[in-house]
Amino acid sequence: VVKWFWEVVVDDFDEEHKARLLQFVTGTSGALAVPAQGFRALQGNDNNIRRFTINSIPETVSVFPKAHTCFNRIDLPLYDSKKKLRKFLTMAIQMEATGFDID
Repeated sequence: VVKWFWEVVVDDFDEEHKARLLQFVTGTSGALAVPAQGFRALQGNDNNIRRFTINSIPETVSVFPKAHTCFNRIDLPLYDSKKKLRKFLTMAIQMEATGFDID
């Protein structure tokens, strides 16, 4: 699933979707989202280094990815296909951008 995630981000997402994903996971967007030192220097809202992390969750817990912006973490359900991951990840970041919540 992690490999599929990066394939979707790198191969399928345009710049707008990448920016929305970054905002979804970190709670920030634009030039302020990623420090000049890159992802290794991302901070949480407590100003401590909080690296971008991917965690797996059973699909029975949630069909949508869940973001933990304080920790720069995304929980990805253990999808059975890359197509399904792309569909629900795209829906999650689009709902986030429009102000809708998926919980």
